[in-house]
Amino acid sequence: MSANAVASIRPVGRAVRVRVIAAEEYRSALESRWLFGFTVAFAGLVLGLSFFGLAQSREVGFQGFARVTLSLMNLVLLVVPLCGLLLGVTSIAGGGETLPLLLAQPVTRGEVLAGKFLGLAAALAVAQALGFGGGGLVVAFNAGADQLPGYLALTGMSLVLGWLTLAAALAIATVWPDRLKAMSFAMLLWLLMVVAYDLVVLGATTLLSGLPLETVLFPALLINPVDLARVMVTLAVGSGALFGPTSAVLVKLFGTRAGIALGAGVLVLETLVPLAIAARVFRRRDW
Repeated sequence: MSANAVASIRPVGRAVRVRVIAAEEYRSALESRWLFGFTVAFAGLVLGLSFFGLAQSREVGFQGFARVTLSLMNLVLLVVPLCGLLLGVTSIAGGGETLPLLLAQPVTRGEVLAGKFLGLAAALAVAQALGFGGGGLVVAFNAGADQLPGYLALTGMSLVLGWLTLAAALAIATVWPDRLKAMSFAMLLWLLMVVAYDLVVLGATTLLSGLPLETVLFPALLINPVDLARVMVTLAVGSGALFGPTSAVLVKLFGTRAGIALGAGVLVLETLVPLAIAARVFRRRDW
């Protein structure tokens, strides 16, 4: 947040103060080159995967949303959490004199944190909406809108994962305000969610092979939002068979309205808990 924006804050209503902070965070985030590159990259991935998805079979041309969604899903689950973590950490950790100057204004710390989260969440949502939307419109125009609900499900999960990891990043940055430490813990969390966690679950499933599969799989999926998002998108596309022998278990757990509601509720909870931690620490820390 710039010094001019900080100076423009006046002792007005709480909602107005939060909106001013959020608007400045939103503007600053959208002006960053890497977030712009993130938007362009997603649009390019959508178009590239659609047009060259069957290049190995010597078929070049736009493919429908079913192939695009499944091809894009793993890249989304890899890149979006990383983007959310980096965006949140850099907003607070190592911010120089801007944050202390902002806190010296007639605003509460809760308003500052709420404004930062809302502004960054909006910027991340706009970047993803432009990337998915722009690429999706071209695909729909050239290949039709079949299997569009699965693509929309991936877009929605991408938005949720971005907000969830943004909340986690704000919690990390308030607990470890040093930029290097915050970045290190953020990268560790990212590696755990997208790489190491599956290996741990696979090992636990092997060691506990005597137990029913859902006994291990169900809590494991609920703990890791990346795996939960992957399962929900895959089932939305109608490709649960990709999970092999576990597909029947996953359809049973998340293939109903109650299962979808449970998954969505868990993702919301995993966003609110880090925000609550961030708010508690942010109020008490001497910046």
